[in-house]
Amino acid sequence: MRLLLRITLAGILVGSIAACDTIQPSKVGTLVVESFLKAGEPLPDVRVGRTYGVSEGIAANQGIAEAEVELILDGVRIQYEPVAMSPGLYRPESRASHLIVPPLASFELFVRTPDDQANASGSIPPLILLDDVEFFIPERAIEAVLVDTLDIGLDSLDLALNAQEGFIYPIQVTLAWQTVSGLETTANDYWIETRLEPLSRFSSSLIDFFLLPQQVLPEESIEADENGQVRWTGVYAVPVEAVDTPLPEHALKVSLLRGDQAFAVFETSRDSPERREPVSNVSGGIGFVGGIAIDTLRVIVK
Repeated sequence: MRLLLRITLAGILVGSIAACDTIQPSKVGTLVVESFLKAGEPLPDVRVGRTYGVSEGIAANQGIAEAEVELILDGVRIQYEPVAMSPGLYRPESRASHLIVPPLASFELFVRTPDDQANASGSIPPLILLDDVEFFIPERAIEAVLVDTLDIGLDSLDLALNAQEGFIYPIQVTLAWQTVSGLETTANDYWIETRLEPLSRFSSSLIDFFLLPQQVLPEESIEADENGQVRWTGVYAVPVEAVDTPLPEHALKVSLLRGDQAFAVFETSRDSPERREPVSNVSGGIGFVGGIAIDTLRVIVK
């Protein structure tokens, strides 16, 4: 069996609390607000910054230390306080530090500065839990054409000049969880993101364009069995030296996330070469503030 792997050249998007504004930046820049409210977990941090012009240099990449940040969660008002020595980072006031983000709650976040203000709103999805994780590991490696992005010149589209033959173990992973049921909301309201992330460093920079280590898709598009369980299967690759080289032991992080459509749009636009920044749900600024449910598992694969 022979597997061809290729890549598509794309613009590079660097995630940061302060985005780089290359087109007519305003005098004070645009507010950038980021926070993820995770169902069943403590209240999140909030990061507040501004865009900055290229001419201002990296020193302008500083958070805003004197903003007013307020979260209304399930009808409860929570004031946030700046974190000392960490400009732009805000945490809940001490009397609210024990609070947990309740599933299905609504929220509003307000950020105010002397120059402007921004806000975002949404709801928290139901909890999501991994019921099962199954692996299928082939007995032997397969041949593949590997492309190293570090060797590809920006002025060359001839990938054959940068390709070399090698071998990989394509490892198939199936995740199972319970779909949304018995609630006012349904699976129609939510999107799923799956991630298979090897934590170990390998000897080759493999670009697995044709594999499926990550996906964002509507939860309703995944058919549930009679018990309400749904399953998703993805594939990641481990490069090796030869067809008979044993699979190297490595750690894998498996992540399963549930969010609303705004979350799905944000996630799928993060790496878009056609955008300067991801699609935002923040009014009066850019960035993302949203509710998610997440379950993760670390596995040693050998």
